[in-house]
Amino acid sequence: MYRLLIFLVGWTFIDACVERIEFDIPNIYSKDVVIDGLITNEPGPYTVKLSSVIAEDDTHPLGIPLYAKRITVSDNAGHVEDLVLTGAGEYQTQVNGMQGVVGREYSIRVEMEDGSIFESAPDKMSSGGAVDSVYYAFESYQSSQAPTAYRYRIYMNSHGPSDGDNFFRWKFNGTYVVRTEPKFTHCPFTPCGFCPPPCSGAQFKNGSDLEPSDGYAFNPKTNKVEYVIGLTCTCCRCWVSPREDKPRVSDMKYSSNGNFLKVEMGTIPVNFYTFYERYRVEIVQMSLSHVAFEYWKSIQSQKEAVGSLFQPVTGKIPTNLSVTNGTRSVQGIFYAAAVTKKQIYLDKNTTKIPEIAVPEDDCVYHPRVGPMGVDCRNGFPGSTSTNVQPADWK
Repeated sequence: MYRLLIFLVGWTFIDACVERIEFDIPNIYSKDVVIDGLITNEPGPYTVKLSSVIAEDDTHPLGIPLYAKRITVSDNAGHVEDLVLTGAGEYQTQVNGMQGVVGREYSIRVEMEDGSIFESAPDKMSSGGAVDSVYYAFESYQSSQAPTAYRYRIYMNSHGPSDGDNFFRWKFNGTYVVRTEPKFTHCPFTPCGFCPPPCSGAQFKNGSDLEPSDGYAFNPKTNKVEYVIGLTCTCCRCWVSPREDKPRVSDMKYSSNGNFLKVEMGTIPVNFYTFYERYRVEIVQMSLSHVAFEYWKSIQSQKEAVGSLFQPVTGKIPTNLSVTNGTRSVQGIFYAAAVTKKQIYLDKNTTKIPEIAVPEDDCVYHPRVGPMGVDCRNGFPGSTSTNVQPADWK
């Protein structure tokens, strides 16, 4: 509602300066089902998500999870596998179950409890080509009345198969390491007071302490705060990955005889958190069928148009899913993709970066503002954050 109010006020001023453009906005019904899933040539498990379509002002912007009676994935070689429920509206194949093979076709069948049945058209897994190189340009920039800031602009070169259509989806996966101090979590209405969570591995030994002490925890049996041998913070060090802001699909303006050269993938801001230790850049290239390419291209176009007065009307996105029983509509996609990737690591020594100041706040003796003073798993909105080191982290 708050966003809607801002939009209406802003539009009042815009409307006074430009000619009004009226559109017939299509209705979006909550009975529609969204199916989102894929299978790759990498080891599984593979995930399929079910949700309902919601209005833009709904309190569940990612949709409401739905549940199926049965979901199966099959290929044109006769293999079939049932998926199992693993989370809210999320279904997966077995860890050692089906694995995608280049050249095969894959499809999904979803049976709902109300008798509705949805199926996807077979999607062929094409060769993924390869990501040849990942590189960067370091640059400075300055916003209005702001100090000079720095960032890395990331590029990649890749190629597709010589006999392929060169339809690809590209992903820029960034991951960086942070260390926070959740024992300095602020109490409500007491700006310089601290409420250390259990995961911080720290507590106040007595009421006169100014700061929590490491290695102490509340013992419910004795009703006292006691020292615990080996107790450490489990929510201080995290690996943070910003979420993808929009899908990127292959654009022939970068292509030369099947080679894609100097494709810009995104930027990395240089700040206290992103380069506390180092930053990993991973570029993923995923082969697409023509149908899957049109699906992701449509989403990319709508994402890029947001904020434009002449943005296209949000409507039906192309899909390879259809209804074989029932009256409910279906949206989304299930597709097959061959995956190739390449990684590089950047740190404080990659480019001479000016010294970055530690974030400060009003508490002179305890600078722990923002993410610095909270559980590292919860301090970075718009990103996924985990205290489990990625298996392939170097």
